[in-house]
Amino acid sequence: MTSPVMPPEEILRSLTRRYFYDGPVPEDAIEEACRRRDEMLPLFLVEIEKFLSASPRERLRKPTPVHLILFVLGEWGDQRAYRPLARLIRCPQFTEHHGFGTVFDDVGHRVIAAVYDGDPEPLFEAARDPKADRLARHYILCNALAMLVHHEKIDREVVANFLIDLYEELGDYPFVWYGWARLAARLGLSAFRPLVLQAIAEERFDDYEIDEFDKELKLAIARPGAEDIDEEFLPFEGAYEEIIAYFPP
Repeated sequence: MTSPVMPPEEILRSLTRRYFYDGPVPEDAIEEACRRRDEMLPLFLVEIEKFLSASPRERLRKPTPVHLILFVLGEWGDQRAYRPLARLIRCPQFTEHHGFGTVFDDVGHRVIAAVYDGDPEPLFEAARDPKADRLARHYILCNALAMLVHHEKIDREVVANFLIDLYEELGDYPFVWYGWARLAARLGLSAFRPLVLQAIAEERFDDYEIDEFDKELKLAIARPGAEDIDEEFLPFEGAYEEIIAYFPP
């Protein structure tokens, strides 16, 4: 006997929560959404637009499915999700939603890498945007862009040129500066060392020393390419498998 089909509105309702850890993982809804990907993708993108068009207060208070949708979109790897997600992750009410901040640190860049459509400009825009969430700007730099270069989806020189331009645009946000320096180190950009020293002298960072840059730079230069893939840059797996890593048994 086949199980009854779950209506789209029920799938969305099952994915909706006020807190990330609110309730059990909706495995049936995730499986049903994946079976009906062509039908659900436009609805998921509409939910992202609804979240973005809401006021900051509504984003904080109103239950939303967008956090679990992120995982499903990561499994699908559909490039149509890339630009909406690049806009979504700028939003502090998304990245710092109740219980979600540390999760975004782990999975945000891996989802972006899964849906990436070949154009880095939406990520560059987000990293430049002084109104975007600083946490997201940091992780776009040192995680998302680093992962895309690591997997040869963006040319290393393109990102290096972006980092040079970005030096004059970051403003006084130490955590974003830290992402800038870590990205240069992760890409093995030894020519950036004088710029990092200059930024340290200008007190752009909080508690960041050149030794930290040198250590990460040395590891990046010594790493034998794809033979030693950093665990942080592993491809995104199935949505359910990724979600349950963050829920207690």
